[in-house]
Parts: sequence; C-alpha cells; structure tokens
Amino acid sequence: MVALVTLFVVHAQEKKVPHERKEFHDKMMAEKLKLSEEQKQKAKTLNEDFRKKMTELRKKEDITVKEWKSQKMELNKRYREDMKSLLTKDQKEQIEKLKLEKRKIAEIDADARLQKMKLRLDLTNDQVEKLKKQRTETAEKMKAIQENKSLDMQKKRAEMKTLMEKRKENTKSILTEEQMKKMQELKKTMHKKRRVLS
Repeated sequence: MVALVTLFVVHAQEKKVPHERKEFHDKMMAEKLKLSEEQKQKAKTLNEDFRKKMTELRKKEDITVKEWKSQKMELNKRYREDMKSLLTKDQKEQIEKLKLEKRKIAEIDADARLQKMKLRLDLTNDQVEKLKKQRTETAEKMKAIQENKSLDMQKKRAEMKTLMEKRKENTKSILTEEQMKKMQELKKTMHKKRRVLS
C-alpha cells in the first residue's frame, strides 16, 4: 500500500530501480490518480526534502547502527504520512482499488508459477494443493506481521525472515529429495539468466 502512496520517488537506493523506469512509474501513478499541479509540486518538494535528510543521515558517523536505523525508519514513516496527506479522499480510494487489482494479478501470477512448477518438477495434485495451502497461509501471516503496529520495522523483518525459513522447511517436507534438487537447479539457471539480462 505504502509503495503506491509514495507516488513520486523513494528508495531508489534500496529497490535499485533504474532511473528511467522509476520516472515512468511516477508519471503513470500521477496520471492514474489525476494529481493536480499543486499536488505534483508539493510531492516534488517532499521528495527533495526527504532525499536531503537521507543524505544528511548517511553522512552521520557519530551514531550507532541502531540509532541510524531508527532515524531512517522515522524519516520514512514521516515521508509516507506527508505523501498520504497530499491525497484527496477519491485518490485514496483509487489507491485501494489499484492495490486490489495488484493483489489479484499477483494471485494469478502465483497460480501460473505453481502450474509451471508442477510440470517442471512432475508434482502430484496432492503436492500442488499442499503448496497452494502453504502459500495462502504464508500470505496471511505476512499480512498479519505487516499490520502489527506493536512491531517496529526491524522486528517485522526478523519475523518475516523466520516465516520464510519455516516456509522453506515446509516445502522440503512436501517435495521429494529429487524434486528439491531439481528446483535448486532451476533457481540457479533462472538466476544466471537474470544476471545476463540485467
């Protein structure tokens, strides 16, 4: 949700999105949400201010890693709130609609990946159903972690990591040793292809 709300920039350093693609995404979001010129200008000012503060924070050498992370999270939180406050009620509703569409597309993609996996690893229908159930349960747990306001970003990341490790172990119990080996080989091949394309 927040990724959609932060219309214009942010975290190019974290997401490593090429500048041109990011600019195109920002322009598309501005068009979809029908931002006024005033909103665009305010968003631009917020972006510049955010970048400046992040640059200043990176230069700080007299603070601990924990303090640095805490200040970074606070800056991000404030930035997201400021960006969200620029939007009208209709624009916020439009974001909810876009989020729902994105979720449905992700579900379709996940089902397609599972079908490819079934073919490539020669999975049984029972294995497919177990993997599907695991995916649904993991998604629900991830959502619960993300929505848990009592956890800060670091704790959320730690819980997500634990959840992913459990998922990996559970996958091992669903697949045979031979299927696991084949899956690892496929992952290596895909990783090599991505490196060549990037």
